[in-house]
Amino acid sequence: MKKSLWILLLILFCVSTASAETINLGTAAEYRPFVFYDYNNELTGLDMELIREIAKREGFTVKILDMAFDGLIDSASVGQIDLIGGGFSKTAERQKDLIFSDIYYANASIIIASSQSNIADNLKLEDMTQMRIGVQRGTTFDQWVKTNLVGAGILSTQNVYTFPSLDSAAKALKNNTVDLLMLDEDSYKLSYQDSGNFKIVNEDIGDEEYAFAAAIGSEDLISKINDGLQKMTRDGSLQKLIDKYTKSAGDEAEITISRPSQIVKEPVISPTPTPIPPIDQPANCKNVMVFMADVSYPDGSKINPGENFTKTWRIYNNGSCKWYEGYSIEYTDGDFMGNKSVNLPKLTIPGTTVDVGIRLQAPQTTGQYVGYYQLRAPDGTFFGPKLTVKLNVTNDAVSEPPVGAPPVITRFQPNYYKGGLRFCPTVYWTVTDATQIRISINNKPVYTTQQGSGSIELCPGGGRGDYVYGIVAEGTKRVSYVFTYTNTGQR
Repeated sequence: MKKSLWILLLILFCVSTASAETINLGTAAEYRPFVFYDYNNELTGLDMELIREIAKREGFTVKILDMAFDGLIDSASVGQIDLIGGGFSKTAERQKDLIFSDIYYANASIIIASSQSNIADNLKLEDMTQMRIGVQRGTTFDQWVKTNLVGAGILSTQNVYTFPSLDSAAKALKNNTVDLLMLDEDSYKLSYQDSGNFKIVNEDIGDEEYAFAAAIGSEDLISKINDGLQKMTRDGSLQKLIDKYTKSAGDEAEITISRPSQIVKEPVISPTPTPIPPIDQPANCKNVMVFMADVSYPDGSKINPGENFTKTWRIYNNGSCKWYEGYSIEYTDGDFMGNKSVNLPKLTIPGTTVDVGIRLQAPQTTGQYVGYYQLRAPDGTFFGPKLTVKLNVTNDAVSEPPVGAPPVITRFQPNYYKGGLRFCPTVYWTVTDATQIRISINNKPVYTTQQGSGSIELCPGGGRGDYVYGIVAEGTKRVSYVFTYTNTGQR
């Protein structure tokens, strides 16, 4: 009897554990006070605490993915993420692709300028004609400027500057790279007002209404979110959470708002680009990226001060767009380590992976450092999870070697032509997990590439005899293979 009872309890435990649903929430960090990194490099903020509390009350778990703001809607539409949050505004345009939860917070939109400028405190929209305005890329502010200023003929596209984060936009305003910055009032009061570097010049634009969003067809999930919001509203915990994160620094705010390791040596300034026409792209294709693995220097790797290294990420094309010339990985935030961008090394069609390495240099001073990169399309939009370079710079240990899957040579063979007066056989190769491939003849290097597969016509020069063709694949390990090709001198 006791044994049967224990078996029943075990079954009930397993069923209840297995039924716990995991929800992937996509967000774009660095939008204080709604989502940002604290001193321990952990994601926090009003929306992060809110969704965790709702998950606890509604019986699901939540996994938070820090992604490019531009790509959140596409990622939700293909199922890469289940929910969007983090100061995400409910708009009529977005409701074409998403369904929204109840609104849990409203926030005024404002325009600020440098306190040292002579711009009037009551600046009218029609007076902005010759001014440069900055916005965080992909936000409703970005769309508002394009619709109400560019679309109305007040500003040209060249006068609109987009930035990957609000902090980088504020730095540009302080450095006079732009004249104006559009943002929400709470972020301004919490993060920038007390610095004395800025002033409000227009506060008559209207309110932003924030909610969680999911792909159309996710009514059950949104119902759970609304149920959690209603419970928190009734017991007062929602208002307490809002108060915790929206008080200004002078009013005993309970949050920590910056990473101590962040040393951005230069602002990232991206004027709104002119779109590049796609090359043989499907109509209305979606850019969606999945981070697969750190091929080299995983987060937390130890490295010596000032050492050169190559960080390599493996990413997967989970969308419907082809990644071709013009797609790149760009530095967006955090500790700058000497290189801003790298192009993707090859055409990457949907359903395939690509390894992308960027040459960097570790900081000269010991400590913990984090740099952030994102995948960028030719039209300037960013998408996919943020890619990180997290290092422990120390004098106590030699740099850790790259880790990841070792290279695999699955093909290295010539065509079947056996020689002749012109001895130039074509050699074919297919290699996975290699950062560099070298082909040699009689131990003499003749061709180097990063392409994982291909062919090349090689003319060694010389008469009849044996020629040893070799391939060396460099990666986490060095893998090699050779074959002997005989020139018979016959046609």
